[in-house]
Amino acid sequence: MKTQLEDRVRSVGDRRASLLTTIFDDPAGLSWCRRHSDLADEVVRNVVESVLEANPNLPPLSIVAVGGYGRRELAPFSDVDLTLIPGDDASPELDAAVKELYRLLHTAFGTWVKLDVSYSYHLINDAPSLDGKTLTSMLDARLVAGSPTPFKLFDQALRADFAVGDFLIDKISERQRAYLKFHDTPYFVQPNLKEGAGGLRCFQCANWIREAIGVQPLAPTPAYEQVARMRNLLHASAGRPADRLTYPQQAAIADRLGIDPKAMMSGLLESMDANYHALTFALRDLREARYRVSRGVMVLRGEARIDGNATASDAAYGIALATQLGLTVEDVESPGSREVDGPTVLNAIATGESTLRNMDRCGLLGELLPELTACRTLMPDDPTHEFTVYEHSLRVVRNLDALQPGTFLGDLVTSISHKGALYLAALLHDAGKLRKGRPHSETGEEIVREVADRWRLASNQTELIAWLVREHLTLARFIRMRDVMQASTAIDCAKVVRDRERLDLLALLTFADVSAVSSTAWTPAQESFLQALHRATSAVLESEEPPATDTTTHRRRLRKELRATEYDESEIARFVDSLPAEYVLSTPPDLVKLHLTYAKKALQGKPTVEFVHSPALHLTDITVCATDREGLLSRLLGVLYAWDVTVHGLRIGTTRDEKPVILDVFSASFGNQALPQATCQQLDRDLRGAISGELDVDELLRARGLDPTRKQERFTYTYIEGLPGILEVQAPGGRGMPFRMANLISSMGWNILAARFAQWAGRGAAAFYLAGKGDRPLASEEVERALDKGIVRDAV
Repeated sequence: MKTQLEDRVRSVGDRRASLLTTIFDDPAGLSWCRRHSDLADEVVRNVVESVLEANPNLPPLSIVAVGGYGRRELAPFSDVDLTLIPGDDASPELDAAVKELYRLLHTAFGTWVKLDVSYSYHLINDAPSLDGKTLTSMLDARLVAGSPTPFKLFDQALRADFAVGDFLIDKISERQRAYLKFHDTPYFVQPNLKEGAGGLRCFQCANWIREAIGVQPLAPTPAYEQVARMRNLLHASAGRPADRLTYPQQAAIADRLGIDPKAMMSGLLESMDANYHALTFALRDLREARYRVSRGVMVLRGEARIDGNATASDAAYGIALATQLGLTVEDVESPGSREVDGPTVLNAIATGESTLRNMDRCGLLGELLPELTACRTLMPDDPTHEFTVYEHSLRVVRNLDALQPGTFLGDLVTSISHKGALYLAALLHDAGKLRKGRPHSETGEEIVREVADRWRLASNQTELIAWLVREHLTLARFIRMRDVMQASTAIDCAKVVRDRERLDLLALLTFADVSAVSSTAWTPAQESFLQALHRATSAVLESEEPPATDTTTHRRRLRKELRATEYDESEIARFVDSLPAEYVLSTPPDLVKLHLTYAKKALQGKPTVEFVHSPALHLTDITVCATDREGLLSRLLGVLYAWDVTVHGLRIGTTRDEKPVILDVFSASFGNQALPQATCQQLDRDLRGAISGELDVDELLRARGLDPTRKQERFTYTYIEGLPGILEVQAPGGRGMPFRMANLISSMGWNILAARFAQWAGRGAAAFYLAGKGDRPLASEEVERALDKGIVRDAV
């Protein structure tokens, strides 16, 4: 640094050090901050003067103070925030001069003045596109050094296209987040003097709101002055930037001032209460002032009024802003122009159900989406739906609105980048039910493409929304009918979604859609299955190689992980090698170890019936381990059927030994809850009786008023070849379907390796993972020949 400049800056540093000593001798708030800001100005001007002297051909350049420094409220250890605005960014001298300016400012403030300095660089053309935080800091900007012209042009551009509604929502949301992070009442005994309720930011935000809506900002009040004074004292006491006034700091400050700390804090909290209410009054002004909230939408005495020449998309966006601000919306007979800017409307509908209800009430929703409002009284096709198609669709949006961060689905919704696409898919996913004769997912996709063409959406957005509507039932089918623990399920799901973004969006739509069917349609178990499927599918999508399905590798890994147990290696190897492939691929080592213990007991004539409850999932896992005998699975399912237990899933493992042992795990519920103790006692007794042969399951069923000989004659199916093959079945609803289908499959001589069961829309659904005798794959022709004999084909 040049000697003359260094001397000047050193002088400022000395005067700042002297100024710091006055904080406790003569406590002051804003007047102290102004003197401090003036010293910072002196440093900036000296540095800029030096750079301009060295660069005489430099085009106009404004050096602007922003934020608290811009308001001349620089606290003892706050950052010196500067923005550079060039008049001609193409000048060849500019780059070198700016770098020299940054270097000198950093040295001057950091070395001699002992303050941190931060910089930003904005072109005049940047003004209309600033983010909320930068925009706010520029509202308090003032010229410190350099040419005034670039700053003047920048400020004019900033205010010429000022997005009032967006700015207001950003500031209100910012305050709400701060209240959650710090404290939401001014009566907090260890307050944050800057960001907490009643802190300086409340008063500042009140003035930003007033300025945005054209109301005269308030001059600093005695309450604001007192909080600023206490913040200066806190900085000085801590010797660093600090905003939280803790008990130790309260005691230290009161001691140095020679006053009672409780009396000091009582007076401070009164001032914080006044600051808090200053913001409350500013928010009230939103309902009393006259201002333009967005293009084509004016607010007058709390009512948003649509201009006669506003386009449909302008009206939609204005209604979205007004709704978020808590304003009422006047009726709109018809927008002045039906021209629709698709991205603008997508942004509007993504603000949620309240906006959509307002758009509907004032007639705009029917203008934009007549396909949706035509479903207002359209009755659903199945009795499980509690609402018309229109109301159901808006409740899908409600469910998306309600998701909060910190949960699986809440974190997904906060991470997506195409929220508008998701919300439009939610509104149109069932609109295809208007067009009869084909699956509504197909006709719904057609409707999406018609809307997208009318709204002039980009092709990538159109394809995404159309895909979501076409596949909106897919994940629900996966979690109801496929074993999410199987690697093949995740592989098949990945083939459908193709990328992580689509997976996230479809998972959210699945949850919101099913939850909107009725109050009991979505269960914790379904959410658990969805999360497991999402996790496994994500792993497939992110991996360059598909999940390993090589049973040899898995058997080797299991043997290695089980060595550190009480069993010898030969016993472990024999047990692992005896397990079926699907069991090896989907069962964790800890559970295999437990099952090895059960299997040894079973071979000694001691079967296991174990109940593990998951209250959060409303499920109970029933593990049955015993020596196998013909028809045992059917008898076990018969016992569960007899006692009104709903079976949701079944994983089957049978060892390949001379004396086979079954390891069957049934996921079950009773009345949509985990099994009660009394039911577990009954099941324990009767399952053991079925295993030993002492219980005649047919007689138990008859005693419970059920027909054990009834066959499953009415069902439809699809079969996916593989090893195992997957037989997907749909049939009339009822708890007996798993029992009857298992009987039918067993009568064919096929092996059931796993199964999933569900009840949906008055129908039963199941997926059986099958292999033929000797674990050979079943061909489609063989399955069709066997199942098509005598069954009655239902429409799915």
